[in-house]
This record gives sequence, C-alpha cells and structure tokens, in this order.
Amino acid sequence: MHLKRMVIWAIIGTGISSVVTQLLTIREFLTQFHGNEITISLVVFCWLLLTALGTLTAKAVRPAWPRLYAMVILAIAVWPLVQLVGIRAFREWFFLHGVSPGFYPILAYVGITITPYCLMAGFILPYSQHLLNRRGYPFESGDLYVTDSIGDIAGGVIFSFILVFWLKPFLIISLTSSLLIWVAMFMLYKRRARVFLVAGLLVSAGFYLLSTNSEVERLTLTGQYGEIVDYRESPYGRIVISREGPQHTLWESGTPLYSDANITSSEEKIHYPLCQLPQVNDILLISGGLGLTLKEVAKYDPSRVDYLEIDPRLIHAAARTGLIQPAPFLNIINTDARQYIKDADQRYDAVIMDLPEPHTFQINRFFTDEFFASVERVLKPEGIFSLNMGYSPNYISEVRRKKFSTVFNTAQRHFDHLMILPGDQAYFLMSDRVLSADIPDLLQERGIPTTYIQGFFQGDVTKDRIAKIGQSLNRDEPINTDFEPRLMTIVFTEWFSKYGASPWYFILGLLILTVLYLRFIRWEEYVLFSTGFVNMGMEMLVIFSFQVIYGYVYLKVGAIVTAFLLGLLPGAWAGQRWRLRIGSKILMTEALLFSMLLGFFVWIFWVRLGLHPWSFLGFCFLFSFFCGFQFPVMARLIGEKHSPAAGCLAADLWGAATGTLVAGTVLIPFLGLTYTLFFLMLVKASSSLLILYRYRFRIAV
Repeated sequence: MHLKRMVIWAIIGTGISSVVTQLLTIREFLTQFHGNEITISLVVFCWLLLTALGTLTAKAVRPAWPRLYAMVILAIAVWPLVQLVGIRAFREWFFLHGVSPGFYPILAYVGITITPYCLMAGFILPYSQHLLNRRGYPFESGDLYVTDSIGDIAGGVIFSFILVFWLKPFLIISLTSSLLIWVAMFMLYKRRARVFLVAGLLVSAGFYLLSTNSEVERLTLTGQYGEIVDYRESPYGRIVISREGPQHTLWESGTPLYSDANITSSEEKIHYPLCQLPQVNDILLISGGLGLTLKEVAKYDPSRVDYLEIDPRLIHAAARTGLIQPAPFLNIINTDARQYIKDADQRYDAVIMDLPEPHTFQINRFFTDEFFASVERVLKPEGIFSLNMGYSPNYISEVRRKKFSTVFNTAQRHFDHLMILPGDQAYFLMSDRVLSADIPDLLQERGIPTTYIQGFFQGDVTKDRIAKIGQSLNRDEPINTDFEPRLMTIVFTEWFSKYGASPWYFILGLLILTVLYLRFIRWEEYVLFSTGFVNMGMEMLVIFSFQVIYGYVYLKVGAIVTAFLLGLLPGAWAGQRWRLRIGSKILMTEALLFSMLLGFFVWIFWVRLGLHPWSFLGFCFLFSFFCGFQFPVMARLIGEKHSPAAGCLAADLWGAATGTLVAGTVLIPFLGLTYTLFFLMLVKASSSLLILYRYRFRIAV
C-alpha cells in the first residue's frame, strides 16, 4: 500500500513544484523583459501547451516501472533550479546585451528554456494513474484531478502568501522541491535500487548546495546587470543596484529607474514645473525621488514633500547605498500612487511624476483620463502637474506623434493650459495657470542656481523644437482610458512593426493546428477544451484588469493564479459527489459560466467601478469552481474503460494554452478588454450549443 501513498504524495508534490516554478518563471521573465505583460501570456501559453504535449506522451508509455517513476519525479524536483539559471544565463547569449527583443525571439526563448520541465510535469500525472492501475490500485481520472489540484492550491498559497514575501527564488525552489526529493529517495530505497539511490542522493546534495548559496544566486545575475552592489527580491519586483566605474544605477524588475550621474534629468523634471509657481509649499512626488532630485527640490524651500514609492524595500536599498538622503520636509509614503491620489485629502501646489515610458499596462494607468482627473482633484487652484516621456530632438516618428497626441488630448480634458518642453525628455506641463517656456529667466528671478539648465537650456529647448512638437499633435487622436488603453495599442503596434513581425501568423498557425486537433477529439473533450480556453482567457482578463486598477500584478499574479486553482478542487469534488443527472450538471455549469462572463462584461462596459482586490479573487475562485466541476463529469460521461484522463487533460490544457495566447497577446493589447470578453462569450456559447445538440440525442439524463 506504500506505493499508492507515495504516488499520491508525488502528485501533490508535483502540483506544488509546478505552480511555484510557473510563478517564479513568470516573475523572472517579467524582470528579463522590463515588465512587458505580454510575457505573462507567452509563458503561460508555452507552459500549458508543452504540459499538454507531455500529457499525451504518457499514452505511448505502457510499462509501469516504479524506478522510472522515482527518477522522473527527482528530475522534476531539481530541474526548476537549472531552468532559472538557464533563463538568466542564456539571455545574454540569446540576445544582444541591451537590445529589446521582439515577439518571436521572446516566444522562442520562453519555449526553449521551459520545455524540459513542462514535458516532465505533463507526463508524470497520467503516468501516475497508469502506474497505480497497473499495480492493482484503483485510481480514477477524477481522483487524479482532485489530487493534483490539492498540490496546485498548496503551491499557490504557500508561494503567494508566504514565500514571496521572505525568500529569494533559489531558496523557494529548494523548499518546494523537498517533498518530491523525499518521495523519490523513499521509493528507490524501498525498491532496493541502490545505484539509482546513490545517484539520486548525489544529485540532491548538489541541488541543495547550489540553491541555498546566496552568492551563487547573485552570480547568475551579473550577466544582465554587471557589478552588483546590492540585490534583494521584493514582492513588487527585483531590486538591483549596479556599479560601473563611479556611476550607480538602480534597477527595478529589469528597468533602470535612476542613475546618480544624470544631473540633467534631475534638474529638468524639478525646475521646469516648480519655477512656474510663485510659491511652493506642498509637493507630491510620484517616484523619481532618488539621487539629486531632493537636492533640487530643496532649493524651493518646501514645507512638505510627499514622496510616493510603493515598494519599501526599494527605499531601503536606495538609503543603504546613499541614493536617497533624509530631509526635514521629506515624507516617504509606501503605497500605490493611484490609490493614494484617489483617497487623498491633502492638496498640493505641484504633482511631479517621474515614471518610465508607458510601455506596460502598469505604467499606462498613470497616463489615462481617469488618473488625470484624480490629479486635477488633489491640485490647489492654479497648481501644476508634470510628466515626462521619451523624446528625440531631431525627429518625431509617427508612433511618437501618436503617443504625444494621445496624452495631450487626454490631459486637455482636465487642464486649461498645456505645454510640452523638449529637453532630455519631453516634459508635459499642465495647469490652469498660464505657463512660460522661458525657464532660465524664471529661475533667475527666483535666484535658483542650476548647472545644466543655465548653461544649455537655450541651445536645447529652442522655439523651433517647441513649435515642431506642437505642430505634430493630432487633435483627432482618441484619448487614453483605463479600459480602452489607446497608448498600449500604439505601443504594441510599434513593438511588432519595429521587428517586422506580427503575432497573427503565429496565431493563424496555432488555430490551424487547433482545428486539426479538434477534428479528432471527442465532443466531450471539446467541452473541456472550450472551458480551458475560457478559463485561461478569463485569467488573463483578470490579470490585466487588476493591473489597470491596482498596478502591482508582479505581487498579485500569484494570488490571482492561486484563486483560479483554488476553485478547481472543490469544483472537481462537487462534480464527482453531487448526485444529479449528468445532463443537468453539464447544462447548469455552462449556464453559470456564461452568466459570469456576461456579468464581467457588464462591469467592464458600463459600470467600470473600482473593486476591492478580494472581489477579483472571489470571482476567480467561483469561475474556476464551475470549470473544475466539469472535468470529472465529462470524464465519467466518456467512461473509465476508455482511459479518459490523458485525453481530457490534454483537451483542457490545449484549450487553456490557446485561450491564454489569443486573449493575452492579441485581443487585449489590440482590441481592449471589452472585445476580448465578447470573444470568450462566443467560445463558451459554441460549447453550450454543442451540448444542447448532444443533450437532445446522446446524454443519459
């Protein structure tokens, strides 16, 4: 009986390891590719598709060998460390250093680095059932689904609510792989496989030696960052301070936030807006408060500067290396800037925003109509708001023109006067007071000395360049909103056109393969395919919606994934145990899933009110509950004599992979959240119609 217990523990351990490894991999690729949320879709797509292929390979393996099983689960335990090292190390070999790669190179890189693990994880689940059944232990497909869900949920909960807050990735892997290592060693010991046992012990010892060594982990990051002065993992992102000669650079999630040698940026972002005001008392600084920034602010003798930075560990890292200095007027607030501004009672003379280019949904939420309305509310009468965007002095591309026009048209709805100054970046100044472009004279009147502006402003910020930007603006460009992120459409169009690539070719090829696949599967498996498609498409929608509203999906992606996993277990259990006619079960879950899609559609299209984070997690749980409910029902409808586990798992995973890619890579970036949800409703409607047709002729009720 020990074999059955060990296999069950191995299934649970695989679930823990696979979910934690997936979440670590998503966070790793977000860091590698500067927070680009499309990488979430690409990682999840490749993960699901490759796992489905691994599941199908189990059909071809007929021998039931416990020794083989033990060695595979040992490989699953130690490979996440190899995978993480590979992602970090091979990036510099796969791409040119400092170059932003395109869609297809990223897709290829993701696929290559995660293939071994996904194939093994997909293979082991149906092989576990095969091993038990061949050894005389009854274990149905529903039992497999429920047991795997226990491991998935445990992994998601442990990672999202405990490990992510305290440990670095290597240590997390060493902990979450321990159950599999213990099971593998015990099985080899019981089978008296001495050679394999010794080999397994040596491999395990090497695994723990490397995964618990913090210097080894730091070494794996030097290829991307160079000499590392400080490195720490935060729930909000990876924080690295690197050094090149005398210059220090602070990175968050792979994006350089500040360099202490850039005096130009510090002077421009502070003096362009503040010199417009006759008196400066209260300032709100949204990011960008490191290095020389506060020194320049101090020249105006403010009474209060509220500095918003969501991640306290970033502030600690900056303070430790001297990139931020204490000041009597400084009040550091660790919270999300949008939420703070939405709830703030304080009013400010100036709001200065210094964020990276809006190339992600996380940053885009600070360039929308809704955010500008909130900023307008917290400004004092005739206060000023400034933001900056990338700019090339001698050439304004069509993409840059569209970006500037979109931001300008959006901001114009809330401020009487707008001005764009073409400095090191393009600085948007917005106020209800008249603005002046003669920055040196304004500074001279106030007796404020500068290093860069006084010497170089007149040569860089010329009347011709100011006029050129103004003439390039298209007043017909649509505005940017939270749920219709026009800037993101422009960004992704630019990204694909820059590399002469289009995701449509890949999507078309995937759809052709999917049609061929659907041609040869059972209709019951198509229902699971559509449910997997809609479930993961919905997961992408929730992730992007959460990013739009709260902006810290790097932290909460684990909680969202866990909430989707959490509903599968009770759903599958209810599908197995609930004494109701099969036809009624299927039709009921189809109706409930469609109703939830419709409800989310109404919220996005009409209501658009901010929801509490727990509302998102509750929706995820309930939606996945009904998805999980269907799996054992459809497997039982097929009948255990047809060994439905591999086919049902493959259909579910293939649908989930396709839904992830279509929703997260194409529909959301290019068509927005509303049209994506409408498409998911059509997919689920197709399975409902099929069920109604089969219900009439085939299903026993």
